[in-house]
Parts: sequence; C-alpha cells; structure tokens
Amino acid sequence: MNPQPAAMRRWRSRSLTFRLTGTLIIALALLLALTAVVQVGLQERCAREAARINGLAMSETLYGALHTAMLNNDREGLHASVRNITEHDPDVRLRIFNKEGNIVFSSEPRELGTKVDMRSEACFKCHQADRPISKLPPGDRTRSFEVGGKPAMGVILPIDNEPACSNASCHAHPASKRLLGVLDVTLFVTQLERARRQTTLLMLGATGGVLLLVVGVVLFVVRNSVHRPITALTHTLAALGMGDYSARYENGEISEFAYLGNSVNKMAQALERANAELVGWAQTLEHRVEEKTAELRQAQEQMVRVERMASLGKLAAVVAHEINNPLASVVTYSKVLMRRWATRAKAGDETKENLQILEAIASESTRCGEIVSNLLLFARRTGSRMEPTDINQVIDRALFLIKHKMDLAQARPDLSLAADLPPVMCDPAQIEQAVLALCINAVEAMPNGGRLIVRTTVADPSGVRIVIEDTGVGMDEDVRKHIFEPFFTTKGEGEGRGLGLGLAVVYGIVQRHNGTIDVASEPGQGTRFTLFLPLAPAPGGEASG
Repeated sequence: MNPQPAAMRRWRSRSLTFRLTGTLIIALALLLALTAVVQVGLQERCAREAARINGLAMSETLYGALHTAMLNNDREGLHASVRNITEHDPDVRLRIFNKEGNIVFSSEPRELGTKVDMRSEACFKCHQADRPISKLPPGDRTRSFEVGGKPAMGVILPIDNEPACSNASCHAHPASKRLLGVLDVTLFVTQLERARRQTTLLMLGATGGVLLLVVGVVLFVVRNSVHRPITALTHTLAALGMGDYSARYENGEISEFAYLGNSVNKMAQALERANAELVGWAQTLEHRVEEKTAELRQAQEQMVRVERMASLGKLAAVVAHEINNPLASVVTYSKVLMRRWATRAKAGDETKENLQILEAIASESTRCGEIVSNLLLFARRTGSRMEPTDINQVIDRALFLIKHKMDLAQARPDLSLAADLPPVMCDPAQIEQAVLALCINAVEAMPNGGRLIVRTTVADPSGVRIVIEDTGVGMDEDVRKHIFEPFFTTKGEGEGRGLGLGLAVVYGIVQRHNGTIDVASEPGQGTRFTLFLPLAPAPGGEASG
C-alpha cells in the first residue's frame, strides 16, 4: 500500500481550506434544513387552519341552507337539498343524526336509519369526556381523519331547539328539549393535501437549489480568498526551503495574506543576502586557499632549488679549488714556452706550429680559469663589497656594454627608470654582472630583433624592483622549472660558448643580497625576469669586503 495517498488525504482533511469550507457548508446546510422544516411545518399548520376555518364557514352555510326545511319539518325538501349539495360537490358528505345517534338524513342512502358509532374517530371528541356538544368550542368541532384511505376533515354543528322550532305549528319538539341533533359535514381534502405536498416539494427543491448556490459561492470565495493565497505562500516557502532564495509571494489582494506575504518576502530577502554573503565568503576563502597553496608550492620549489644550489655550490667550490692551481701552472708554463720559441732567430714551420699549439693551450687554459672563476662566484667563495648604489646607473652601464651586441641583433632598448629610486646597499659589480647576464640572454632570445624592456620601480618602502623583459621566443613550463640550475642550457653546439652557469650565477647573486627573482614566460610571448632587492641587507648578511 502506497503511504503517499493516505498522507495526502490526512493533509487535506487537516487543511484550513477543507475545514473552513466543510464547516460553512455543514452550518449552512443545517440552517437551510431547519428553515425548510420550520417553513413546511408553518405551511402545514396554516393550511390546516385555513381548511378548518373554511370547513366551519361551509358548515354554517349548509346549516343555513337546510334551516328552513328543518324548521318546516319538510323531510322531502331536506332530502332533496342534501342530495343536491352532494351532487354538485362530490367532496362534501352530509348527514344529520339525532341526539340518540340515529342518522335521519344522509348523502349516503345506506346510512339512513343506522346509528353512529360513538367510539369512532368522528365522534370521539364529542363523547370523550361526556361533554354536551353545545359546550364544545369551534376549534374542537373539527377533526381530521381518513375515509377509505382518503384524507378528510369533519365539522360537527349542533342543532339547537330554537324558540321558532318549539313554538312552530308542527310543534314536533317540546321546548324542554334543548339539543335536537347534529349536522355532520365531512370534507375530503385530497386536492388540498396534493397541493400541500407539491408546495412542500417546491420548497424543499428551492431550499436544495439555494444550498447548492450557497455552496458554490462558499467554494468560490474560499478558493479565491483563502486557498489560493495559502497555496501561493506554501509554494513560496517550499521554494525557499529548497534553496531558491529568489522566490517571492506576489498575491496581495487580501490584506492579511498581503501582510503575511510581505513578512515572508522580507525573510526571503534576508536569506538571499545571507546566502550571497556565505557564497562570497566561500569563494573568497577558496581563492585565498588557492593563493596560499600556490605560495607554499612556490616556496617549496624555491627551498628545493636553494638546497640543490647549495649542494652544487659546495661541489663547484671543491672542484674549482682543486683545479685552479694546476690551471694557473699550465697557463704560466705555456706562456714561458711561447716566449722561448718566439726568441729564436730562425722560425721554421715547425716552430710556428709549436707556437700555435702553445697559444691554444694558453687560450683554453685561460678559458678554464674563467670557468673556475664563475664556479667560485656561484659557490659564493668571493667576497662582496656592499655600498649604497644607484641601480639606474648600474643598468645604464650594463646596457652601454652590450650596445654593440644589441645593434647587431636589431634589439631596441625600451627604458623606464624611476627617477625617485632610493639607493640600495649592494655590491654594484655583482648587480651589474646579474643585469648584464639577463640582458645578454634577452638579446640572444630575439634573433630576429625586438624590444628589450627594462624598468625600475619602488617596490615598497623597503626595496626596489627591476624588470627585464624581451619579446623573443619565450620558453615552456619544463624549461622554466630548470633555468636557474647550474649547467642547464638550451643553446646548441653552434650557438656560442657557455656552460649554463649564467642564470645560476644571477640566482646566487640575488640570494646573497637577500632578494628574490621570478620569471614569467610563454612560448612565442617573450620572457620577463623580475628582481627584488632590499634597500639594506638583512641581519647576518655578507659584510663589506
């Protein structure tokens, strides 16, 4: 069995619309039913009273019509009058019986000479308490009964012994006899009962029609004034419960529901604002978490890079220290031999070839010495001379040194140097070396020419920022992760000398000055290096040499 229809039936039976409509309909039905019963009762009472009055009047009329014949003791005329009356109106039956109950005249010939049953319904009121008929009030002279299954109303009228009767020439009755007999008139009220039933049915039908009309009006009023506003409020609250905070109640025809709807709308607006704030806070929190995660990832990568650089620096320092003295001896002895061979008077082909070999040995040994010097610089084995330095002058000097190289590569300088740049406590030679290395790499990244963008700005009250940017070939993510590692290079065998120590040396210089260096690059979009140098070295930094 599905519990949902049962729950729906319980909900409907408990709803305000159902209870209000049911209560009004039941109350109106009971009221109309009571009204109909009262009206039918009053109508029946009025009909019976009218029939009683008409019966009494008719009995008086009939008595007057028969009075002369009875006064003259004209039996034949009396019989003729009785027959004449009943023939013209079949619904009227007349009979006259004496005080002893013997029927002396009747519209029914078979009743002549018979005696009236004093216990019958027609005689009960007259003889129930042995009261004389002359003492009965007019209301007790009528009675309702049935004759052969037909409704009838009987009227009894006493025939008194009037002076005119007792003094008549016939002197049929002595004066001492007060009651001579009774005129009994029976009126069949079949048509009256039929009309009363028809009127009752019409009244009941009209009552039913009025009830249906009232029910329709109640349903219409309750549906439009109660059910629809409540349904709209229910839907609005359900939508709010489902998370649709834009739902609003818009039915304002009924004042009470409009007031309630305004309260619901205010609550919905407050919920919508609160939800928007919560969503905004959640998005902000998510964004902040992403930012902090990226910062932590970047810091972790930087720490890994620093540890790797430190390990490589120690290795480079050991290697440079071990081979520096032998290289110096090779250069010195090669130059001594070159001078000896050059002082000989006769220089044959063999001598020239030997000189070329010695020059090659000296040149390559000198180049190895430069490599060792770079290794020592990378390994932080050289001292730093810290002094207040104008970074703009350092940049101008570095660009002057590569002016010829820029002209050959068709690279145009684009300078934007801040005039209010404060002096920085640094080693100007090392900073110049770093700027020079970055500018040379930028020019070499633009083989078809381009722009070399150099900018300086005040980063914050405690440092300056140097931006060196090119419009060259750029680099992808894999290359960007390793550019600061020693001996990592993207140049081929035919692209000039270099062992991949340039950016590693730059990174070491920036680290010794307690600064930072960041790179941003996309393939085909150029590369941008951003250096941050503090105005003064942090406590524990390298002292002036």
